[in-house]
Amino acid sequence: MRNLNVTREQIQTLMRLQNIESESARIEKKLKGVTSQASVQGARLRELDVELQGAREALDGEQKRYAAIEEEVAELNTRVAKSQEYLRVVTNNKDYQVLRREVDDNTKRVGELEEVLITMLDELEGQKKQIAELAAVHGEEAEKVKSIEQEIYNDTAEERKTLESMSVEREEVIKALPPALFAHYEKLLKTTGRLAVVAVSKGVCFGCFMNIPPQQAIEVQQQGGLHHCPRCHRILVSEPNA
Repeated sequence: MRNLNVTREQIQTLMRLQNIESESARIEKKLKGVTSQASVQGARLRELDVELQGAREALDGEQKRYAAIEEEVAELNTRVAKSQEYLRVVTNNKDYQVLRREVDDNTKRVGELEEVLITMLDELEGQKKQIAELAAVHGEEAEKVKSIEQEIYNDTAEERKTLESMSVEREEVIKALPPALFAHYEKLLKTTGRLAVVAVSKGVCFGCFMNIPPQQAIEVQQQGGLHHCPRCHRILVSEPNA
């Protein structure tokens, strides 16, 4: 790109673009840090989410097991009732003994299962109590996190508004630049890092802090236009605060 194709005003506009992007990056970094703080505050809530979900799943599994045992007890009681009816009318001693044994076995099994159900009832009540306590803690933590997030949101309102304004301003500045100059600037950003445009003061490049040729320093100061540091290849401007 020839020097004559780029005016001093365009270089100043490019410097303005860089200042906007640098300030935007600073604000974004700050907002990211604040967001990270909110994420840390929410870590306990996420732990409680997992714990509460696990407790509810465990309760659901036990309730299904309880219902299955209840169903088995009902079936056994039905068998016992039918066997007892047959006992009243059976005449064969062998058949009587078989039915009697079946009634006794099923009755015994019913008793065992009912003991299991009694124990499970206590356990289920304990699980429900634990879930209620966890849910209460979860609710308190959720309110705390919500309050912190709202506070962070309020505290960063100005930064977010500034960032939005800068985004609009950046687009306007880019439109004012020749596309080739903007493309050159973006390419330099990728190769040199955060700064593509730097000042020259007392013959020193403020990008690499090395001396540039005296004649080039004079040209940057007097003529403006597009000049590059011979060492770091950044674009040079004459005023440090431009």
